[in-house]
Amino acid sequence: MTANDPVVAVVSDGSALPDQDTHVEHLLRRYSALIHDAAGLSTHVIPLNADDPQRLRTALRGLPPAVGVAFLPHVTADRAHVARLAAGETPVVTDHDTTAIALTAMVLTTLTRAGRSTGSGRVVIAGADTMPLLSPLLVAAEVGDITTWKRADAVAFPLHRIATGADVVIDLHGSLTAVNPTATPVVITRQDSRMPLLVLPGLLRAITQVRHARLDVDVYHACALALVMATPPELQLPDGPDRALARRVADAAIRAFHQTTPRPRDPRFG
Repeated sequence: MTANDPVVAVVSDGSALPDQDTHVEHLLRRYSALIHDAAGLSTHVIPLNADDPQRLRTALRGLPPAVGVAFLPHVTADRAHVARLAAGETPVVTDHDTTAIALTAMVLTTLTRAGRSTGSGRVVIAGADTMPLLSPLLVAAEVGDITTWKRADAVAFPLHRIATGADVVIDLHGSLTAVNPTATPVVITRQDSRMPLLVLPGLLRAITQVRHARLDVDVYHACALALVMATPPELQLPDGPDRALARRVADAAIRAFHQTTPRPRDPRFG
């Protein structure tokens, strides 16, 4: 790392935290330490209050020139979208993005352990509207049958009925009970606190190393495959995050950046 390396802005107003009394700066300092230790990147921590939604947009619009990428944890989806637009050409990664990548990897490893090919696997996403990136990522991973379900569907289409015959149910609401990974269907939740952190250091490192990096589903899919390749046969996700995993993810993301055909900027991906 040199003095000219891009800096990662770690920014949050804590608007997505269940407990609004949580000390946001303390959380951001922990992310900052992880990014520095696993990716070797300097950070610029920007804690904000959730009472004024305009502060996040203002902070992203006024990022210092040294910032090469911004990480937004614990920010509601609507505020993160506005912040991405305000950030302009600076790529923005959220914990929703990194969690969707980890969930995709978990689906792939689960199908493999069950002896199911990706193309023949049936996956139900309960609460798909809360994580819009997840369905496109599973499509990119060539999952053969993807059903999306939201709570508004419950009266006409109860979740237990929709889940019948599925290989995997991704429960983003946390309303189902996680079961043994050898049961059918396997219920996956996002309660593992490592999920948003597994690809984070490596992805951020890749963004800072690629000039004019543009985030899209292909890049995120490459990161998910890197997690799959790093996962021991008996597990659904790799251990980590750590430097070795960060290097593996960074290498995969950099290859994807170089292979991706330039396209118009999509505000969903920064």
